[in-house]
Amino acid sequence: MFAKKPNPASRAYVDANKFPRLRIVTISLTIVLYLLIPQFTSVYAEIPLEIPTAPEISSGAVVLIDAETGLVLYESEAKTQKYPASITKIMTALVVLEHAADLTERVEFCDDSVWGIPRSSSHISMDVGETLSIYEALYGLMLESANEVSLALAIHIAGSVEEFVDLMNRRAAQIGVGDTHFVNPHGLPARGHVTTAYDMALIMREAVRNPIFTNIISHVRFDIPPTERQPDTRHLLNFHQMIRPGQFYNESVVGGKTGWTTAAGHTLVTYAYQGDRRLIAVILAGEGHSAFHDTSALLHYGFALPMEYVTVFDSSAYSISTPVFQEIGGSSVEIGRVRLMSDRDLEFQLPPDWSHSWLRYELSVPETLAPPVLLGDVVGRVAVYVQNVRVGEVELTARDAVFAYTPPDPSEYPADYAAYELPYELPYELPYIEVSVDFFTGRLSFLNNEYVLTLAVPLVMSCVTLLISLVVVMTRARRRARKLLRARRAKFARYPHYRYK
Repeated sequence: MFAKKPNPASRAYVDANKFPRLRIVTISLTIVLYLLIPQFTSVYAEIPLEIPTAPEISSGAVVLIDAETGLVLYESEAKTQKYPASITKIMTALVVLEHAADLTERVEFCDDSVWGIPRSSSHISMDVGETLSIYEALYGLMLESANEVSLALAIHIAGSVEEFVDLMNRRAAQIGVGDTHFVNPHGLPARGHVTTAYDMALIMREAVRNPIFTNIISHVRFDIPPTERQPDTRHLLNFHQMIRPGQFYNESVVGGKTGWTTAAGHTLVTYAYQGDRRLIAVILAGEGHSAFHDTSALLHYGFALPMEYVTVFDSSAYSISTPVFQEIGGSSVEIGRVRLMSDRDLEFQLPPDWSHSWLRYELSVPETLAPPVLLGDVVGRVAVYVQNVRVGEVELTARDAVFAYTPPDPSEYPADYAAYELPYELPYELPYIEVSVDFFTGRLSFLNNEYVLTLAVPLVMSCVTLLISLVVVMTRARRRARKLLRARRAKFARYPHYRYK
């Protein structure tokens, strides 16, 4: 009527129920662990980053750089010399801001400034004898691209246009632009007045570090009050269409400078930021509105480009040895060597498609050292460059100590010293053993390989799972054997004549 309850001590009960359940649990646990393996190994495996598609550009020469680091994110003919047109005024404004003692000083417009340009070029109709403050003149220069204002500022700052242009070229050399040469402060076509997209990006990068310059280019409009010859207010409007409501408006754009001549085509320099990333885009030799279209495409690409921190200087893999010399007996003798290493790694944000060819190291270490050299002494430095842009430097410290050699005083030798005098040179050389840091770290470097870890973690988990399963099986088998032994002993005690077969 009722099902017979199985005897826990019976072999059938153990084999038919315990072990199948145990196998099911073991298999389930293994499957669960393998499902979790990607979660554990994702920290080791390389996660592919989504790289945006490179923009389609129609302008003759373009470049996109990171304003913080100077790193080139995109370029096309970036180092080809072309006419800059009115983006020249970025350098004009930078030189004025760096040399003007007081921005409230009045700038007087003379014949050379008013009539020194073709009246068909861009201007704000300044007349001879009128004055503007330097601050107001900079707005006329950067918003309306007034050419007579550029000449008036040049004469006011340097005394003549030629002297001011010399200041512009010297400042360009300080910035490190080698393919740019200025002939005038306004950018109208002239023989030898050339630049490149990359050079203008570096000039703009230097200019936006000045908050006054950044504030000026960010204004959509500015009003110049009446002057001595003009009773009406001059209303200035920024030509950069990406900061004004309209077809090309972009909320990330701070400002910039436009330019156009028949020889140069449309030129455009734009400064924008989004989050913690600041970008500078430069367009040369554009056609029509292509400069704004190309700038929009460049900024979209730059802000979408993922950046990752890369170790551009690995202290554990960099070690050099420098000799230590001392004057002994009138000649320079090497008395030891010192290993130089750094305690600090240097990281830098780079795009996913970076290559080691971008990196360059400049070592600054004396060829020889003089004793004493102590442990931890700063002996040299290594400057790190990415795309020829200096991103930092690390110090090299001594990892060995070398003290000055003091030869013994012959007057202190005993009278019969000659009988005991040793040869000047030892019959053997003491070996100098230099153990690189890679000797120790190289043994463990395989742990930094994501592929090894991706294979090792599942293998370790499988072994652990198998070990747990074996322990459980052996424990249950031992328990089953003990129960069976107790049952047989109890049966033997009840039936003394019972014998095991």
